[in-house]
Amino acid sequence: MRRNLLVIALSVLFLTFLAACNSESVSDKGDANEVVSNEEPSDSNETKIFTTDSGDKVEVPIEPKRIVVLHPAYVGALIQFGHDPIGVSYYVDQDEVLNEATEGITRIDPEDVEGIINLEPDLIIATVTDPNLNKFKQVAPTVTFDNMISTYKDNTRLLGELVGEEEQAQAWLDAWEEKMAEDAKKYADLIEGKTLSIFQSTSKALVSFNTDYGRGGEILYDGYGFVQPTELAEITKDQFNVELSNEELPKYIGDFVVLATVGAEEAPVTESKVWQNADAVQAGRVIKLDLDVTRYNDPISLEYQRELIKKQLDAMK
Repeated sequence: MRRNLLVIALSVLFLTFLAACNSESVSDKGDANEVVSNEEPSDSNETKIFTTDSGDKVEVPIEPKRIVVLHPAYVGALIQFGHDPIGVSYYVDQDEVLNEATEGITRIDPEDVEGIINLEPDLIIATVTDPNLNKFKQVAPTVTFDNMISTYKDNTRLLGELVGEEEQAQAWLDAWEEKMAEDAKKYADLIEGKTLSIFQSTSKALVSFNTDYGRGGEILYDGYGFVQPTELAEITKDQFNVELSNEELPKYIGDFVVLATVGAEEAPVTESKVWQNADAVQAGRVIKLDLDVTRYNDPISLEYQRELIKKQLDAMK
């Protein structure tokens, strides 16, 4: 009897030992259906230091997901790089190209701090002159741009760097330079040695512009090689635009002219004798642009403007 009990006890111990071994084996191997990854989990809170065009250093997310852009000039590049903002200034609605490109994105009043807070941004992009910068900086990392310092090329590079798309930004710039060189060669006989002035005419004023403020300037000056008349270059070198009187036109008008108007609005300056007698006007060297599609100088806007300008230059050859 005692011998039988001993055998039973030993058998139970042996089975218990086997069960423990099997359990340990399964635990070591893991679930057969479990996907095992050797990659370290990404940390969405990772940050980097970004240096603005003014030299300020800002700690920003490496992969921002909720970007709010408070000036239309910085929207197009982000969309070009596949980083759609969650909120953009409602001023984009004034520009047909950017309005279409930002369809479905929330419009915001750039001065509505509470509304911006409600969007819960993880990155805010604004101009260096925004009066609410200190408030925005308390909401999320805030990066500023100064267009008196940076060109459209600088902005494109910086925005690419900001969202981790340096290669995309450089690729677009390289392709753009090739297009500009191709166009400049095509129109060389028309453009070489010629001056060009950019004017905007409204019912309120006649305004002249510098070389880097939309209205085709980036393409015609930087891309194709037009230069400003000396007097015009002098008065616009330190500011985006200068208001003129019709009587001042002869001093500032170039061999070619860009005339920007709002939509189908008539340009009052065209009714003046000074305008009508200008060599550029009489020779048919006026490029007419609609301000509603030529305000900005981001990649999306510039590609659109290029086609408008080429079409008119082709007609002048």
